[in-house]
Amino acid sequence: MSDQHERAGSRRVLVVGAGPVGLALAIELGWRGVPVTVIDQGDGRVPFPAGEAIFSRTMEHLRRWGCAEEARTESAPAPDYPHRTVFATSATGHVLTEFDYGVTNRSSGVYNPLTPEGPAFLSKFSFVPLLARTAGELPGVEIRYGTRLETMEQDSEGVLAVVRDLASGATETLTGTYLVACDGGRSGIRRALGIEFEGMFAQGHNFAVHFRSPQLLDLLRERLGGPAVQIHTLSSVRRPYITVVNGVDEWRLSVYLDEEPDPDDAVAWIREAVGAPINVEILAAQPWSGHCVVARTYREGRVFLAGDAAHLLWPKGGFGANTGIGDAVDLGWKLAATLQGWGGPALLDSYEKERRPVAVRNVTEASSNWRADARLVPDPVLDRMDAKGELLRRELGEEIRQSRAKEFRCTGVQLGYRYSGSPICVPDGSPEPPDEPDEYVPSTWPGCRAPHVWLPDGSSVLDHFGRGITLVVSGSADPTPLVQAARRCDVPLTVLRLADPAAAELYERPLVLVRPDGHVGWRGRQAPADPVAVLDMLRGATVPPPDAKAPGAARTVSAGVGTHLV
Repeated sequence: MSDQHERAGSRRVLVVGAGPVGLALAIELGWRGVPVTVIDQGDGRVPFPAGEAIFSRTMEHLRRWGCAEEARTESAPAPDYPHRTVFATSATGHVLTEFDYGVTNRSSGVYNPLTPEGPAFLSKFSFVPLLARTAGELPGVEIRYGTRLETMEQDSEGVLAVVRDLASGATETLTGTYLVACDGGRSGIRRALGIEFEGMFAQGHNFAVHFRSPQLLDLLRERLGGPAVQIHTLSSVRRPYITVVNGVDEWRLSVYLDEEPDPDDAVAWIREAVGAPINVEILAAQPWSGHCVVARTYREGRVFLAGDAAHLLWPKGGFGANTGIGDAVDLGWKLAATLQGWGGPALLDSYEKERRPVAVRNVTEASSNWRADARLVPDPVLDRMDAKGELLRRELGEEIRQSRAKEFRCTGVQLGYRYSGSPICVPDGSPEPPDEPDEYVPSTWPGCRAPHVWLPDGSSVLDHFGRGITLVVSGSADPTPLVQAARRCDVPLTVLRLADPAAAELYERPLVLVRPDGHVGWRGRQAPADPVAVLDMLRGATVPPPDAKAPGAARTVSAGVGTHLV
């Protein structure tokens, strides 16, 4: 690569794909002062509504980026729309059971002690434009729609990407220090690099329909006890379920299919799910399949994979985009630290070692949720008004509560993932906290998300993390050795003191080092004997010996039905 190209692309990161993950990465990098060019061959419009569940952890990232409140106030459906998921014989039939997403936020007056930001419910119609606006407002972030990646090459200095403007047909060479593929499940970059997916493709075939029906909301109020974000029905073997899109008159239907879909059947499927002959306008339709796959590796030289380019999973639990945005945050701070000079040579290698096991965990959990759903068998007796029908509804409702609750009350999935065995977290020999999908135990165990607690000034402790490493101090612990070591290592470090005894107790140790992504890197009752060595490990300046590496890093995809490579 020529000196001219190297100078032009100095510190710039190229991102391919302007979906939620690519835009989140652009925000994370731009927020940290790293110049970014995002290219996408689309025009910025979202063709189909999907990806509604925005987890608490993702909302915490939006809070740091300054757009969490906008996500709530401009959401569709509106923030006060009931966040209930109902299982019923049909949308106008018998209710079997229901779950609530437990959405909480400060403006609602409902508080969750585990997080300053409860989950939100936004379709991509709302979420992607929000992320694009937020990214576009940051200095140094450039989003180029209507632009396709033609070829790329990399060497020890950077990446050259030849792109084509689809309107004019003109080509241009872009240069960057790194390139990140956020170009989706059919990632051309992943394929060009020869990186295979591991796991099981197409565990099930489905068809989705975006439709308009002004009648449906009134029917839900009249027959289902009120609006719902999702209605899962057991009216047929297709198991149709309806998801709200705008909270007024737009909805999405999804059905399981064993045969080739015929879009002409869409109206009949919708009426079957509703249980009434409502008026329907079909807006869009598309087939989709559920997968359980994770890329064999997340990196090839200066090129990284993130989001669907790195993992594909069932939309059972809403883990997809949330997992991908977690990739973006983890990779973003590491790219920034490396480009800003304080990240060590092993820092970027830790991206795969931390994020791939999380992807395997979430992909496997989503597949487990799908299997639990597939075990629910429709029965015409459910609609009978006699004692047999009532008994079957009661029994099936209990079965659903037992088997499906973890999908809709997945606080552990949202907040409880940790980077166990990470090469840039310092283990302290204490037992790892439990990792259950429906239960989150706040902990400062190295690798865990640092717990939320409200501070006397009304801020969350999480509001003080992000720009560099934060040293959380409580009691009489002396932070001086770590502060002086940070100066010697040229590591950005700020000190945050917790005066509240309850907050200090929650943080478990009087000294806790929190990384820029809000995960704990080290904790102790006193300063370490070699504080420079601790900081060097956190910034990837040292590589741990083989026996210190992650037991979790070797996780494999468990689809429940075997695995293969593609």
